[in-house]
Amino acid sequence: MRFEIAYPPDAWAIMPDPGAEADDLWVAEQRAAYRDGPLAGLADELEFAAREALDRRRAGIDTSLFFRPVGVPVTGVLHATLRTVRPGADEAAATGSPDWMLPDVPLLTEPVVADFETEHVPHGRRIAYVTTEPDGAGATLAGIAYGLVWPGMVGLVFSELAHREAIGAMQAHADPVVGSLRVVA
Repeated sequence: MRFEIAYPPDAWAIMPDPGAEADDLWVAEQRAAYRDGPLAGLADELEFAAREALDRRRAGIDTSLFFRPVGVPVTGVLHATLRTVRPGADEAAATGSPDWMLPDVPLLTEPVVADFETEHVPHGRRIAYVTTEPDGAGATLAGIAYGLVWPGMVGLVFSELAHREAIGAMQAHADPVVGSLRVVA
């Protein structure tokens, strides 16, 4: 299954497939994205974040995007996958519980669920959540996920868990990117 997704290159980068043997080139491209911007002094930190992001690629995912806006010192990872479903299951996904969109970790509070529909996504939901999962310093981690529904197909776009500030910045940039997703084959 193939899809197209539009993203501004000053905030996002498609991550290479694990078997493509392009990791070092991709990391160098991410470092270069900061070279002439206001965060040029953070190039070493960005390179570290890019290498760490590569470790978060997952099997069975159609594509992963690295969030690294050149004007904001924050990074994150967003994964996207599409699956065909049995007839009628897409309606259940669009109207049923959003639990299928949540990670398998306890939540700190009730998630915030909103409808998410665009020109290319006829039905969908966006969910934002805070988990009880701590980072190394004890701060709780958060995430966002999008459940997208087309006839006979569902898509799941989800973030890796990250600090709340990073997820908040990512969501502001992710809505138009996720909304641009189009199934092409």
